[in-house]
Amino acid sequence: MKRILLIALTVNLSACASYFKRKECESINWFEHGKKVALRGDWLNADQTVNECRKAEADIQESQLDLGFKNGMQKYCSGPHAYLVGKNGDFYSRDLCEGPQISVLMTEHKKGVADYCAKSNGFNAGTSGKKYLNICPKELEPTFLPEYRKGRKKYIQAMIETTQADIHQLDSRLSSLNSELGFSNIRLTQLQSEQSLVETQKNLTPVQSSQRSYLENRLTSINSDISTQRVKISTSEGERNQIEKKRTEKMNELAELKSELPSLD
Repeated sequence: MKRILLIALTVNLSACASYFKRKECESINWFEHGKKVALRGDWLNADQTVNECRKAEADIQESQLDLGFKNGMQKYCSGPHAYLVGKNGDFYSRDLCEGPQISVLMTEHKKGVADYCAKSNGFNAGTSGKKYLNICPKELEPTFLPEYRKGRKKYIQAMIETTQADIHQLDSRLSSLNSELGFSNIRLTQLQSEQSLVETQKNLTPVQSSQRSYLENRLTSINSDISTQRVKISTSEGERNQIEKKRTEKMNELAELKSELPSLD
């Protein structure tokens, strides 16, 4: 029996998740998303959002997705954009572009990479927050990397301070929530005790007694207060779970940031 209930619960949760995923997918501007995928240098069948929405059997506007992708690909496969990809420190997806112009695009990308890897750009590249992808030619790394590490260290230190402040705020909210939940649970216990007492009094009171009518009304009011209190507790517990999850994520981010610092000295 427990196994059947567990299976039924799993199916219901899966169906619920699929429903919300479909609703999320239906709100996407598929033209703009397809364009964004192309400008990243990716193919549609490699995009996580597209694959998840197709798996959820969402109503994807495939024609708009395709048009947006072609629009983005047209821009991606242009000389100015190829240069920008290199200037941003990214590799170029040459398999996304066809035809004899590919040599021109790679030349423009190479120019962009050279500008990205210039010593004068190293510090700015580091403070941008973007990780170095080992894209610079070996002859440019000796002058670029020291400046990049200086900028990256400044960025990491700022991010550590920001993340620590975020964790402090989350801790403060958690402390407040735990206090609120403590008082709420005490109040719920009081209401339940009062409910039990009134029910006992009602059961001992004659049906025709005016006192019984009063007790029934009082019991209705207590039951309403109990329901309200349970909703309040449930809402607070849900918020607490979300904050605890976010705090764990922030702690992981902080650990990752701190672990990178020694490599930048």
